[in-house]
Amino acid sequence: MQINFLNDTKMFQEKVVLITGASRGIGRDLAVIFAKFGATLVLNYRSQDQEMQKTVELLSEYHSDPFICKCDVSEYAEVKKMVEKVLSKYGSIDVLINNAGISLPKFFMEIDENEWDLMIKTNLKSLYNCCHNVLPIMMERRTGKIINLSSVVAKSGSIGAGAHYSAAKAGVIGLTKALADQFAEYDINVNAIAPAMIDTEMIRWRSPELLKEHIERTPLKRVGYTSEVTGAALFLASEYANFITGYTMDINGGMYMD
Repeated sequence: MQINFLNDTKMFQEKVVLITGASRGIGRDLAVIFAKFGATLVLNYRSQDQEMQKTVELLSEYHSDPFICKCDVSEYAEVKKMVEKVLSKYGSIDVLINNAGISLPKFFMEIDENEWDLMIKTNLKSLYNCCHNVLPIMMERRTGKIINLSSVVAKSGSIGAGAHYSAAKAGVIGLTKALADQFAEYDINVNAIAPAMIDTEMIRWRSPELLKEHIERTPLKRVGYTSEVTGAALFLASEYANFITGYTMDINGGMYMD
């Protein structure tokens, strides 16, 4: 069953929300829920033009006209240009959601150096690129929300996802805590979300048998819904979470508890 968050549909009016990796999956549904709550959307994607068009079509229901930014967020220069365009168009970025990422499930000894570097660059360095360019805007305005997408395997090690993926996502949590501490004086909140097995294409690498096995290891005995991640992001980006920073929200059905 999908969930609804709040009825305050004006909560993000006049707020500029930048979402990376918004062409599909959790990123697409993040765009939809923030559109529903009145946000001015900036949607980033790297290559999947048709998937992004589907996202834009979904947003038309909410009369949302998103600013689409096609660039590779793992490249600093491209992110810098993207942020400059957003600033020129809107003058601010109120919420940054670092969602873009890849998954390459492999046994550690099968991961070559290029695959390791690609994973770290895409799933961790991209956060540096985005935060490094957006934070000066938030510092000047002395307000802002940053939400970083991590994973349950950042804490548990790995459930088949690969050591390089686990390492990158653990780095996301470490970066989240460091930024939360360093930028608290500017009233900038930095938090993370660590999902497990959300019902998107990212879990499709598992065979039906392996998926069933992993579900059995989850106390709630099911996969998660994207709405259970997007609702959490909506909360963390809202004024209801103004006293929360440096926090990693576990959305994993009880698969890992700490």
